[in-house]
Amino acid sequence: MKNIQSPRYNNGRYKKIEYFLKGFRAPFFKLLHLNSNHKFNCPICNYHGAFMRKNNRPHAKCPKCGELERVRLAYLTLLSIYSKQKASQVEVLHISPENSLRKYFIKNYKSYTSADLHRQDVDYQFDIQDIPFPNESFDLVFASHVLEYPENDKKAIGEIRRVLRKNGIAMLPVPIIHKKTKDLQKRDPINRMMHEPGLDFFERYKEHFESVDIYDSKSFDDSFNLKEYETHNLLPVCKT
Repeated sequence: MKNIQSPRYNNGRYKKIEYFLKGFRAPFFKLLHLNSNHKFNCPICNYHGAFMRKNNRPHAKCPKCGELERVRLAYLTLLSIYSKQKASQVEVLHISPENSLRKYFIKNYKSYTSADLHRQDVDYQFDIQDIPFPNESFDLVFASHVLEYPENDKKAIGEIRRVLRKNGIAMLPVPIIHKKTKDLQKRDPINRMMHEPGLDFFERYKEHFESVDIYDSKSFDDSFNLKEYETHNLLPVCKT
């Protein structure tokens, strides 16, 4: 995959400052929406109160940690799969890292490696079609909303499988846009995707993994507000 330059792209250089400033908004937002009839719990930062709008999705973003529905779903799924003791034995590869999950992995898991094709606030920069680690290097690969971008997504899935150990897990959600996946001939100039995933996209995982379990908003309590509007919030857990 070639390095795609985009004026909208945040290379991660100012992420720490961004996260620091966001931490101040929650008390003010909560006060302004004190009488709201829509209040939720964030399992990541333990905030309780009204959530913020994200584009066309009301109540999507936690005002304290800034995370969205799919990250809350991922966090709850990780808690349900890994006990504290089990997590302490797991070595993680985190592609395109979310801030809250990065902190959680570093604090609770045996080892943590972050990576991205473009960003500078990671341990390694590489193309997931050619992951520069030996076979069976990790117990968990987490790559959310990543596989819609490489030209050869099936090769990228194979690479993820290759670096996983026996009994390893890959958590590989993608945005579900259609009922049936559309593979593009040219990269979309707006969203940079090479694939517009449909509900059938997860069938590609079954070519490489022993099983694929799907977690969604119904897997956990409604108080966490894991539903996405106009899209499906699905988290495939792929097991070797």
